[in-house]
Amino acid sequence: MDQQQTKTRGVADIVFLIDISGSMAPAIDALKANIGTFVASLSGGEGNNISPVRDWRAKAVGYSDFDEDPQPFVDNPFVSDVEALRGQLAGLVAGGGGDEPESLLDALYKVSTMPQTEKGAQSLDATKWRYRSDAARVVVVFTDASFKPTMSIPEAKGGGIQDVMNAVINNRVILSLFAPDMPGYDELSQIDKSEWEAISYPGLNPQDALAKFTSDQANFKNTLRQLAASVSKSAETVAL
Repeated sequence: MDQQQTKTRGVADIVFLIDISGSMAPAIDALKANIGTFVASLSGGEGNNISPVRDWRAKAVGYSDFDEDPQPFVDNPFVSDVEALRGQLAGLVAGGGGDEPESLLDALYKVSTMPQTEKGAQSLDATKWRYRSDAARVVVVFTDASFKPTMSIPEAKGGGIQDVMNAVINNRVILSLFAPDMPGYDELSQIDKSEWEAISYPGLNPQDALAKFTSDQANFKNTLRQLAASVSKSAETVAL
């Protein structure tokens, strides 16, 4: 079969990859409070003229500094229930701080290269992506910090942003970034189908800017609806 062929699925696996340094507490709380809006829009369509995603799984994953923090990566299994997802978000405790930059590249590499369920499997593994042509794979990043240019995890030690970009592309991951207007994020946003919401406000540092962005309830709910529409569009046609 031609690799350029596609098939319509309406199926998505979604990873919320969230910076859990101390300043991120307001953003995590906002996500926890409003994740229902995202799921409702994703599974119901809400008039965005895009087919709803009837079959979705999602999980919340936290990351911080792989060189300094005792628990820099907090993983969870995929779930398909909004309350279970809200519970995972509640379990991400923001702590520390003042030690920017963080290890986004390490975390992004880990989730992008997560194993996949075998083709034709009769059951799903909650610790793995679905088989690559069975679902859209989406990673949504929320962070208020810069990131280290070099990875330290054993499987990619010494690698840099190009290695992460290759991992994202090779594993058919669609990247959605809610991140500061800082160097590096523009490079990640150049990956095909990736999106970057560069969050900044005049006179505010990146930490206060993301807190302001997520504290505006009406705006943030609308942001999550738009994110759901983007995921839905990605799930309409999945590359083989």
